[in-house]
Amino acid sequence: MRTHEIKIVAQMDRGLAYAEACFETFRVVQGQVFELVQHQRRLQDGLKSYGLLYANDELEHWFEQAISAASSQGDDILVRLTVSGGAAAWGLLRKDAHACHVQIQMMPYIVRHSADLETVIWPFPLREKRVKYTSDYAESLRAIQQWTLAKNIQNPMQALICSMDGHILSTVTANIALYRQGQWFTPQGAGILHGVVRHFLLQQGVLLESACPQSWLEDCEAMICLNSAVFVQAVASVDQRILDTRHPAMANVFNVLLGQPGVR
Repeated sequence: MRTHEIKIVAQMDRGLAYAEACFETFRVVQGQVFELVQHQRRLQDGLKSYGLLYANDELEHWFEQAISAASSQGDDILVRLTVSGGAAAWGLLRKDAHACHVQIQMMPYIVRHSADLETVIWPFPLREKRVKYTSDYAESLRAIQQWTLAKNIQNPMQALICSMDGHILSTVTANIALYRQGQWFTPQGAGILHGVVRHFLLQQGVLLESACPQSWLEDCEAMICLNSAVFVQAVASVDQRILDTRHPAMANVFNVLLGQPGVR
């Protein structure tokens, strides 16, 4: 029988106790981060929604520390910067002033080749996902468990999530874009994380926001995953339907990213 260490504590980190935490994931490539200001703004927006107010220079200092630490480890490092409400005594509401907890995780970036996706249905009501709340990912873990039991999915991280009303949403960790009828489309609405790479490509006019019915999986010519780790990852297949990972339209996406700070 396994035994686990049990601690009696007077205080507990509020990120663990109540999921009062947000995080940002980004790559540090030769000391630079793609769209660094957007990462800072999104984290600040998330913290503000909990009533955790920090000045711009304080957030900038956190990111500077993360970038410095990552740069000492290599020239292409994946970083997760997590900020929680800090330690507090028992009780949902904060009763006194306290300092936040800032934690940095790092690992060398591992090249991820094309993805093979399998559609699944999101089992919970959809909500806005403008920032990366820790609580949202706790819900994702519950969904993964449901998919694993119901469909015996071999790799839940390759799940292509669709809504109950038949619309494409995202993967577990990435935004999605589909190319059809001469245009790249990316899903919009509740349930869609406002990703940094997605936002950049929308601003550049490469992507068009749209409701993306699941039926589009039958006639789209190409598909890509988007996030701040892989930037762009081609999708090789969806439900065993083969897609073109070298479609000419891929160049429209790559060309606006190439040469940007923090992009390989």
